[in-house]
Amino acid sequence: MKPVKKDTNRIAKVNSLIQHELGPVLHEYLENFKGLVTITKVDTSRDMKWAKVWISIFNGEDDAILKFLAKNIYDIQGEVNKHFHTKIIPRISFHLDTGPRYAQHIEEVLREIHEEG
Repeated sequence: MKPVKKDTNRIAKVNSLIQHELGPVLHEYLENFKGLVTITKVDTSRDMKWAKVWISIFNGEDDAILKFLAKNIYDIQGEVNKHFHTKIIPRISFHLDTGPRYAQHIEEVLREIHEEG
């Protein structure tokens, strides 16, 4: 009989570490841009080779910020790598999280309906 493997939540810990280490790096890189950029979620693959970083941009230029991040991805990756002490370090990629913006839109629509009715 095989021993039951204890779930160590390794991926969740890696997600949390990426989010924690990437926050100050993004703050430094994006300080000249208008708007607020937040990391809403990190999804690391099971093999830990890739990590999708979902960002939300408030009152900023989405396209300009995403292009800037893509242009500087290697420098940003290098800053994150300094804080990892694992055999495999996930390669990050940035994706726009439109959920908060959609929720804000729904809230505005509901407010308009409430004011009319």
